[in-house]
Amino acid sequence: MPSTEGRAPDPRPARTRAAIFAAARDFSATDGEVTVNALAQRAGVSRAAFYSHFSGLDDLMAAILGTMFDLQLERATKLAAEGRSIQELVQSAAATMVAYVDRHQAFLRGGLEWKFSHRTYLILVTTLSDLHVVALEQLGDTVPAYLPLQQTARYFAGGSLDVLAQWLVESEEDARAGKEVDSFHLTVALLRLLPSWYTGLLPEDPIPEDLVDADLFADSLDTED
Repeated sequence: MPSTEGRAPDPRPARTRAAIFAAARDFSATDGEVTVNALAQRAGVSRAAFYSHFSGLDDLMAAILGTMFDLQLERATKLAAEGRSIQELVQSAAATMVAYVDRHQAFLRGGLEWKFSHRTYLILVTTLSDLHVVALEQLGDTVPAYLPLQQTARYFAGGSLDVLAQWLVESEEDARAGKEVDSFHLTVALLRLLPSWYTGLLPEDPIPEDLVDADLFADSLDTED
């Protein structure tokens, strides 16, 4: 048998996975129902190729949102290195999440229609909770002493995901009509609903419109495989 030592890795699996991610990202409200067949066709791959990477739509959704959490962490690490405050990192994380959901809105809206599993939802809540725990721990004495960290983090995570899901539902009609859906007010809503000691934003403070580095985020979206 010929030796495989020194051979370059086969690039085809990575290309297939990237194509599936791109298909989910670029799925539009006018493309109809989100199905494995529809995504595979848009990605230019077979159903068998799809299932060689993902067990189903739930698995793909978890992978896509997992990438979103990775982007939040990557951005937070960069801002922390620049000496930004924890509250500024919280603001950026919220804006990053909204921008990512906006970019994948048709696929994620389909997730609400196919009623993705409760297990997947719990994994998402737990992953997002873990990010909130890190921020809360870094805030130290800023966090009111009567608040249990783990439960507070889970409350923030579950509430944020519910607000995002509601936006997907409410924006569906406009999206299907081809209207541009404004997501900045969603960032505003998330940050206003979180306590000011966590976001660093008082009720009278304007929400910064440049919370996400547009060029950096665009590059990240294009390389999410």
